[in-house]
Amino acid sequence: MLNQNPSLTVYFPDLSGGGAERLHLGLAPFFVAAGLKVTFLLDRRNGELLDRVPEGVEVKVLGASRQLKALPLLVRELRTAPPQIFLANMEHMNIMALIARKLSGARTQIVISQHISLSGLVQHPPSWNFRTLPFLYRMFAPTADAIVAVSRGVADDLASIAKLEHSRIEIIYNGAIADNFNDRAASHVSHPWLDNGLPLLLTVGRLVPQKDHAVLLAAFAKLLQERDARLLILGEGRSRIQLEAQARALNITDKIDMPGFVDDPLPFIKRANVVILASRFEGFGLVLAEALACGTPVVSTDCPFGPAEILDNGRFGPLVPVGDSARMARAIANVLDEPHDPAFLAARGREFTLAACAEGYLALFDRLLNGQRR
Repeated sequence: MLNQNPSLTVYFPDLSGGGAERLHLGLAPFFVAAGLKVTFLLDRRNGELLDRVPEGVEVKVLGASRQLKALPLLVRELRTAPPQIFLANMEHMNIMALIARKLSGARTQIVISQHISLSGLVQHPPSWNFRTLPFLYRMFAPTADAIVAVSRGVADDLASIAKLEHSRIEIIYNGAIADNFNDRAASHVSHPWLDNGLPLLLTVGRLVPQKDHAVLLAAFAKLLQERDARLLILGEGRSRIQLEAQARALNITDKIDMPGFVDDPLPFIKRANVVILASRFEGFGLVLAEALACGTPVVSTDCPFGPAEILDNGRFGPLVPVGDSARMARAIANVLDEPHDPAFLAARGREFTLAACAEGYLALFDRLLNGQRR
């Protein structure tokens, strides 16, 4: 329990349905219960998760349509209402928070957190400005009061790119499991493929190149040459049109469904025969922990970083090379053919609890508030 109700601001561009946003919506009640005054600061009031902000959490909006326009607004926010701790969660948010503190003269303590492979973003940049991240991180990351990485691989990658001492980086694994996990997973959902007797493959994630749904579609087409099955893709994003075109070209449109964003995918994860992560790069791979906790088998690419740590280098599910649709198809077929022990998988998944994740952050905040810095 923290003393004197210290203030914490958690900074996001918006509350779209990404893993980092979901994580902090789950962590917020723990922070509030520990005595923190929690504010979610957003560039814009947008996103599917806006209505899931927990009770006791304030939402403030800068009103910036683009990231660069947010900087002067963030400077003003830190100058006029500086929190004791400011937690940034994405690459450019991390850099902007550090620049804004310097420009504002605020004495707030900045925690930056890395949720994804930085080298992966540089090698597969969503836009040109991601190529500047190594330079920006080397310049500004050392000025952070604390640095969090969500997996050991992300920490090693960040230390290498940003030229940081490993001792400066705190590893706090993402949490997937809360007290209401079983109730959520058992919730009723409706889809014709949940009860048609055919193997159901499931993937959950934004439709963006990083998630490499294209390789999954190619693998699924190969699997269909041997057996009938169905593939459900939960998520939305800018790659939808290309993926729909690929499905038509592969002649598998009647075997896949892309219903878009789903508020809570757990009931689908619980009822799937296998959950697949096809990503080119990650930071953790929250859906893998969720699937294991449901007792659902998984197949994942051995991408940087996170899946190998969650799956203990293949002990809890096969890891296949990134971009290899043939190996992925074989791994899926093997998982469907081989018996699995749901209790064995669930025990592993339930190691990644929200409570443990929250404890990691709260211990970090407590050290900062007491003047202790790594």
